[in-house]
Amino acid sequence: MSVPCVSVRRNGDRWGVTESGLDWFLAEFTVREDAIDYARSLAILREQSIVEGEDPEGRLSLRQMFSTDAGGVVRVRSIAF
Repeated sequence: MSVPCVSVRRNGDRWGVTESGLDWFLAEFTVREDAIDYARSLAILREQSIVEGEDPEGRLSLRQMFSTDAGGVVRVRSIAF
């Protein structure tokens, strides 16, 4: 089973949030942190998910793994790259 990935990347002068397998943005924001917060909120809704975020130069600068246990506790682990 593959883990879905929600990603944040630059889209012109805005920040777009998309999900693996989609070729469009689910939402766009003017502030990068707002886009990352939205991506994290989508990740929390799933049993497992990865959030990736690019910096303004297009380099991967954030990768976090989200998982929810049977008790409903959400765990977040930053992944070094």
